[in-house]
Amino acid sequence: MRTNSTRIAAITAIAFAVGGSVLGAAIIANAGTMPTDGPTVAMTITNNTDNPMLLDSASNPYGEWINGPRSYLAPHTTEIVTAYSSDPRGIGVDVTYNVADGVQTVMAANNYAGNPTLDGTRIIGDPTHVILTNYLSTGYPTMNASYDVFTAN
Repeated sequence: MRTNSTRIAAITAIAFAVGGSVLGAAIIANAGTMPTDGPTVAMTITNNTDNPMLLDSASNPYGEWINGPRSYLAPHTTEIVTAYSSDPRGIGVDVTYNVADGVQTVMAANNYAGNPTLDGTRIIGDPTHVILTNYLSTGYPTMNASYDVFTAN
């Protein structure tokens, strides 16, 4: 009888875990609905350091933030920053964080028709302390870019 109780408990636990994962995925998929009548930018910023990243500035002069950058990005966490423009020609945004030892990371996304780039992404200060990588997965009109910040060993 003990074996059956254990199996039932295990099956119930698995069912709740799977159900919770499906529900969580559905919530995430619907939480960040982006406008479809103009270019958009989604920036996934990951702080892989042991230091908090403090927002220095964020620029979106020709559009609006849907989900702006956090003022504080805790160590080993990720945020998704989203922006939109009603200008069909495109949108350019950048987010600058103070990382450590006077080093800043600038994460730029330029989503313009015919030329989506991450040009302008850079480190300000001593680049021997921080590594910044970026990746452009989709471009105009719905740009998706990833940025990872690491502490150099």
